[in-house]
Amino acid sequence: MTVKEAERIAGISTSTIRKMFEIVEIARKKGLDVINLAIGEPDFDTHPLIVERAFQAMRDGFTHYTSNFGLEELREEIAKRYRQRGADIDAGNIMMTTGACEALINTSLAFIERESRVVIPSPSFLGYFTYVSMCEAKVEVLMTHDSGFVIDADALNEVMGKDVSAIFLNYPNNPTGAVMSQKELEAVVEVAMDYDAIVISDEVYDAIYYDKDPGTLAGFENVVAINAFSKSLAMTGWRIGYAIASEDLLEKMLRIHQLNGVCAPAFAQKAVADVMAEGKDREITKTMVDEFRKRRDFVYSRLVEMGFDVVKPEGAFYAFPRFDSDSTEFVEKLVLERGVSVTPGPPFGEGNQGYFRISYATSMDRLKEAMDRMEEFLQ
Repeated sequence: MTVKEAERIAGISTSTIRKMFEIVEIARKKGLDVINLAIGEPDFDTHPLIVERAFQAMRDGFTHYTSNFGLEELREEIAKRYRQRGADIDAGNIMMTTGACEALINTSLAFIERESRVVIPSPSFLGYFTYVSMCEAKVEVLMTHDSGFVIDADALNEVMGKDVSAIFLNYPNNPTGAVMSQKELEAVVEVAMDYDAIVISDEVYDAIYYDKDPGTLAGFENVVAINAFSKSLAMTGWRIGYAIASEDLLEKMLRIHQLNGVCAPAFAQKAVADVMAEGKDREITKTMVDEFRKRRDFVYSRLVEMGFDVVKPEGAFYAFPRFDSDSTEFVEKLVLERGVSVTPGPPFGEGNQGYFRISYATSMDRLKEAMDRMEEFLQ
């Protein structure tokens, strides 16, 4: 018996990522000590204070369903932080989700119309292209390579039309580390409003930045802003994210969320609410960002010394160097011959064949060894 896949997923492939995992395993079987600079999560464990608060929450009975929208005390704490940044929101504008990915899928299913066009800047997080495919819509790629990997509002306006249902934003950006300011982001919103398009603003790295403050689109009427504690508090395995939007937009997303994620883990929500109320979350994030800054400066300087064309990352924990030829072959050989795993550029969208992504979310000792191996490989 052969079970045929649904047409909606026929164009979805995991081949590039799966192939890289297979190549890493080949290198390990050869006896190479593989340094993994491909993984997109902090190398820090969740802070013991958060673990302690979660354990106490479980003992206090936070092991059941919460409201579909999440614990009100957590949503209140999140809303306070955004109001401090100038956003006009309250707890009623926030829906907790099982990670940012669930929020992204819910938003896509709620607002991306079949056969419509969806604008995705390239390079961007590879998941956006999959979400558009799942919704049976068409990707309209907006190249950002000539503008420092940020969106030029005039260039965006040129590709817009009434058939555009959504625009994905991802700043601070994965894979480049580029950051867009408040003014730059609002220019995108203005263009979207002219065409009645919704903006899906993935701000999951907004707490990890260095020299340029990232803006936020939370609170704008045609925006769903999405965030999570996965990166900022090293809680990738806890699956606790959220969406910020008008109550009208959230009601439409609720129709998906109530059947998909239902609610984020109660004990995890309570733990984060507690540390936010105490202000301890800021300290935890700052400790990580201070370390990421040192790693960013080191990796960037080494890449420049090796002759790579690379934009200095202003946020997140990635660098996206340009390579003179096909990066996929370069990446494969780098793993098999020197035991350094990075991510090739093509999965992040069109025009990235000559790029690769480095994650510097690993220890400085391992980064130094990886850069030395890469330099030897190039020579």
